[in-house]
Amino acid sequence: MTIDPQARKLAAIAYGEASGANDPSEIGAIAWAVANRARAWGGKTVDQLLIADPNYTYAVKDGNQRFGRLMGASETSISGDKGMSLALASATSALANSGTDPSNGAYWWDGVDFKTNYQNHPKVKDGFHFSNPAHNIFGVQESSQLVTIYWKVRDRKTGREINSKVRGAYKYVWESTAAYGKTIFWKHGADYLHATGEKSYR
Repeated sequence: MTIDPQARKLAAIAYGEASGANDPSEIGAIAWAVANRARAWGGKTVDQLLIADPNYTYAVKDGNQRFGRLMGASETSISGDKGMSLALASATSALANSGTDPSNGAYWWDGVDFKTNYQNHPKVKDGFHFSNPAHNIFGVQESSQLVTIYWKVRDRKTGREINSKVRGAYKYVWESTAAYGKTIFWKHGADYLHATGEKSYR
């Protein structure tokens, strides 16, 4: 049976982005995070999602060896390899939205660079929170800052936009949903979404 191109692409992303331990939960959660975001973003295919957000996953363009290996592997090679066959099974389930989502509804993830690049990491600057202390697999400090968002109204005399009533406030943009192997999974915090009106998948 020929492998569906979108399933192969998703499997290669999950296989390439995961650590080399071939942890079923880690690989599965990455596959589900991608599929979750694609579904939420108007039911996009994996390829359409990557076009909409070219920097979403670096495995597809940074020469990741595991990604390239699965993309070029035969069906026989995939079925005979524990990690690749696991990735394909996870991708197939995630795309079908069938079974248990190990990412717990995540749309994003971070690997070891979250620790090694902590000082300059965008999520650290945005603010992040571990919903469960067990998700802090790298032993890093949470970051937060209170941000208040106001509704904007236009001053009739000057034509300028000015702050009106408070729309909402938040302390962090990112909230963890799970952690496996060497990967932490994320979604946007509810307070951030309420205060900004941003889409959960953007």
